[in-house]
Amino acid sequence: MKSVEVKIAKIGNSRGIRLPAEVLKRYRMDAFVLMEETADGIVLRPSGPAVKKLSWEETAAEMAAEREDWSDWESVVGDGLELLPWENAHPGKVSQKPARYRTKAVKPTEKLRRFEIRWADLDPTQGAEIGKSRPVVIISRDELNDCLQTVVVCPLTSRMHPAWKSRLQVICGGRTSEIAVDQIRTISRSRLLKKIGSLTDDEAAALCRLMTEMYGE
Repeated sequence: MKSVEVKIAKIGNSRGIRLPAEVLKRYRMDAFVLMEETADGIVLRPSGPAVKKLSWEETAAEMAAEREDWSDWESVVGDGLELLPWENAHPGKVSQKPARYRTKAVKPTEKLRRFEIRWADLDPTQGAEIGKSRPVVIISRDELNDCLQTVVVCPLTSRMHPAWKSRLQVICGGRTSEIAVDQIRTISRSRLLKKIGSLTDDEAAALCRLMTEMYGE
């Protein structure tokens, strides 16, 4: 996690700190925050009920025990999800013409951008690999996307596991979904279909932090 030094200012008989506006927005902090004293220091989090994240060991154990059914996105086929605009804090950046499900694969010369969300055909698979057609977010860098015939993606799922450390909640087509960082994979760009939208800047930043925590240590 990134550490930033902030100055403690005197406010009457108390002390206070100033938090950058982008940080407050990223963590959805509004007029009130909850302060918790821990053995490591003071923790600030948004007001409201908190979901305690499992440890990496606990997350892995729950994932293995659940044996997730990755056919869940099949239930959204034909429900209009592919026609809905991507919910974004900056709608002008991601406005898209309505797209038909199962459109043709992207053209070899079509630009693929990092943090785009697209439908992808992930069959055939083996074992517990993700399969069928489902939304994925592109996480490989644009320098690689421009030159290679493969891209690195993470799939989205509508089955929520808020306590799992390997998942990031986002809004997809107006519904809450999770980016499954634990199901990261490299696929041929020919598997990618129509663009749905893009992550917001805050969602992209949160995804980068999670990938660094999960794979960078």
